Amino acid sequence: KTFEREHEIALANNARDMLRQVERALEQLGAGTYGVCENCGRPIGKLRLQAYPRATLCMPCKKNQERH
Repeated sequence: KTFEREHEIALANNARDMLRQVERALEQLGAGTYGVCENCGRPIGKLRLQAYPRATLCMPCKKNQERH
């Protein structure tokens, strides 16, 4: 039962995080900043946005973030 409850909580947290990311992307769309890297200000690649529409970082910045 404990494992099942922890799993349900993790799923709910993931869904909540995804919703926040979608809301943020919609805000960026409204502000005209959708598709612009929040770190360096360069455009986020079209293929990256097609694969992950909630992306806020370009690939070089994302890779750099994951290294640290």
